[in-house]
Amino acid sequence: MAEDRQMPNVMLRNLLEAIAEVLGENGLKAVLNAAGLQRFIDNYPPNNMDRNVTFAEYGAAEQAVEDVVGPKGAKMMLTRIGRATFRYALEEQPAVLGLAGVALKALPMNTRMKIVLASLAKAATKDVNQPTDIEEHDDHFLFVVSECPCRWRGKKDKPVCFVTVGVLHGALHWATGKNFKIEEINCIAMGDDACRYRIDKEPLED
Repeated sequence: MAEDRQMPNVMLRNLLEAIAEVLGENGLKAVLNAAGLQRFIDNYPPNNMDRNVTFAEYGAAEQAVEDVVGPKGAKMMLTRIGRATFRYALEEQPAVLGLAGVALKALPMNTRMKIVLASLAKAATKDVNQPTDIEEHDDHFLFVVSECPCRWRGKKDKPVCFVTVGVLHGALHWATGKNFKIEEINCIAMGDDACRYRIDKEPLED
């Protein structure tokens, strides 16, 4: 197994808050028990940027959601958890998203998308210990994550990073009021060199 990697306390805290919101307190307890993370039952990590939790713990919590709800429901549940994770992060530690004080209202939609994705990538790299870049193409962006908790979830045969998909959905809806097609096209858990998310520039029909 790859050497473990530290992340800020608030990252795991926001994930656990989101799991509790979507699955309920008993659902969170079941997840923490399944993940071997019983020390966080009724004891969230602190709301700070100290790096005292790990990518392995974050990945274990994500995997346990899949184990508890079953593979069929996991994609929808983890995407919802990702959206809620974004909202908690925005409320509690907007700096962790790079969105503190970002003013977007007067800007064109494509510019808003680019600013938010670039802010997320910069904050992930600098503050979260998660090297991330964006690439802009004619009709889409690529959000490229070079280190991901999925590395600690075992070998997979399809992409599994639905929490990140949900975070991106939440961030782009917050920035534009629109929903976009977002698809993970590469995944470290499948043996790829990075997790890549393709984000269409044109919004979905409401």
